[in-house]
Amino acid sequence: MMNFARTLISATTVLLVLLPAVSNGAEKIPMSAWIHDPVISSVNVSPDGNKLVALTLSNVNKAADITIWDTNDLGAPPIRFAPKDTKALFVTWLNDDRLFVVGRQKFDFRIRSKTTRWFRDKAYIVDTEGKKFRTILANRQDDIAGVSLFDRLPLNSEKILVQATNLEFAPDIYEVDLKSLNSKRIYRGATGESFIADPKGNVKAKTEFKGGGDSARIQFSYRNPQTDAWEVHHAFYASAREGMQPAAFDMDGRTVYMTDNTGRDKNVIIKYDLLDRNMSDPVYADASFEATGVLQSDQREDFGEVIGYTAQGAGNIREYISDEWRSLQERIDSALPDGQDHVISSISDDFSVAVVTSSGPKEPGAYHLLISGSQLVSLGRRMPYLEPENLADMSHVHYKSRDGLEIPGFLTLPTTGEAPYPAVIMPHGGPWARDALRFDRWAQFLANRGYLVLQPQYRGSQGWGQALWRAGDKEWGGKMQDDKDDGAQWLVDQGLADADRIAMYGYSYGGYAAMASIVRPDTPYQCAISGAGLSELRYFDKITFEGRFGREFQNPTVRGLSPLDIADEASIPIFIFHGDRDQRVPIEQSRKYVKALKKAGKDVEYLEIADLWHSLPWWPQHHLAVLETLEDYLANRCGPGGL
Repeated sequence: MMNFARTLISATTVLLVLLPAVSNGAEKIPMSAWIHDPVISSVNVSPDGNKLVALTLSNVNKAADITIWDTNDLGAPPIRFAPKDTKALFVTWLNDDRLFVVGRQKFDFRIRSKTTRWFRDKAYIVDTEGKKFRTILANRQDDIAGVSLFDRLPLNSEKILVQATNLEFAPDIYEVDLKSLNSKRIYRGATGESFIADPKGNVKAKTEFKGGGDSARIQFSYRNPQTDAWEVHHAFYASAREGMQPAAFDMDGRTVYMTDNTGRDKNVIIKYDLLDRNMSDPVYADASFEATGVLQSDQREDFGEVIGYTAQGAGNIREYISDEWRSLQERIDSALPDGQDHVISSISDDFSVAVVTSSGPKEPGAYHLLISGSQLVSLGRRMPYLEPENLADMSHVHYKSRDGLEIPGFLTLPTTGEAPYPAVIMPHGGPWARDALRFDRWAQFLANRGYLVLQPQYRGSQGWGQALWRAGDKEWGGKMQDDKDDGAQWLVDQGLADADRIAMYGYSYGGYAAMASIVRPDTPYQCAISGAGLSELRYFDKITFEGRFGREFQNPTVRGLSPLDIADEASIPIFIFHGDRDQRVPIEQSRKYVKALKKAGKDVEYLEIADLWHSLPWWPQHHLAVLETLEDYLANRCGPGGL
């Protein structure tokens, strides 16, 4: 087996000199180490392998720079620049001379006589000197919610495809000429539609919402490989909640790789023939995890060839069927730390230079440059003062709910103290979502402050199979909540948690769960902290920006307890926070609950966070507001005297 030489080019490692160092995991890591923007992110090598681009942070008080190095002389000073009107979030190569940049800015707009305080993403094409910033579709900015790279067209260095989503969330596809920077629309979408391209960037499939009620469905149409005409092939019915969905197109032009859970608990990968409309037996399946996708080569000599499959277990799984890729992955894994996921995230056309991204429960993200398959150069870490040796161990666990259903979970042990610990039950959002064995800022922060954290994958969670997912139907505040409470009891039974020192903290759906926890009888918690929670379930049908299919797909499953209706039954204190630019869960949901609790004379505190939207990425001031809230409230005012 080839051994990698491991070297560090200090000129390519960005340091935050304003952050204090931390010596060991027993110490309290300073707040400044948790809240800053990534020091380095969005790292990509150019197609010819001669240049490297990344977003880098040289000062915690400034936005990230677009930074370009010469891979043949990594010690030379890099070129730095940034967009003037937005905060850069993402950068990648379009060809050897052009970059695609996405930046975010606050954005208020009116639609249907209503003013929405939100944000928008702007996209740019820029040269490698940073002198020619060109806003994509600049003449349509006031009508566009965001522009994203639809396809880089790696076999065509002169054109790209971008997707522009308007304020009604209808997607259009534009072809952009990289020399003239002129654009032309090639597909006009409608609200609820989406487009899917083959490896060469040819739009070969589209989805449309059809019907209503029991007939509500996402309809999949494909171009006939022989006539190029659009033909309807299959549909995913909201009421059935199972079926096949395209994951990748084969280069033969007629085969589509599909994820399929029809009649199964977990997804498998099958092949579907667009001409004879036959489905194959599973080509990738395992009863213990969900198959999620297909890995395809983007190297010119075998472009589009299937090299492996992806899946979800406790963490992300990649299984290569290509001997070359498997061997390369094995060599990388042997050279880098155990307990992390090491992914080839960018690679040159000739395979000579690659970027390897490492992450794991104790690693927020580290970047390495792989040269000639034998030399690894450390480029830097997203959060350099959160050293893995100072962070907490996370493990995948299972426990039984009171009705016998097995509940997965993730347990993060504190870095200080001895069991039984003060504990925080931290349900994820969604609820049709899940956690994984990966870095979690909130779990690690709480563990560093001495709390045990349990992230229950309660019924209603996705990614663990249909049985667990469907068991959450119409159980909001009921059995879904039992699963969380039973997790708290499991911790006590295991001797890990003190029964008199347990809190619940959640955001989004997790915020709803925290709201519900204070009004349920026999609550096991001393307090709750709710972020961006939904306090009245009847409002779910009105949540802004939910598409028609979403309303037919998920809304019928949302039944149960509305905490707002029984606010006077609250028995423990709660801290509630919400962002004033949240358009996923409107801020009125928290304001109403706070008002009702105060009217009932209950112990409630409330914080509105300026310019905070619902989802990540957040800015440092947002992370600071939330983490300060968690630390102060849990330590000082959770129950009688704090946890």
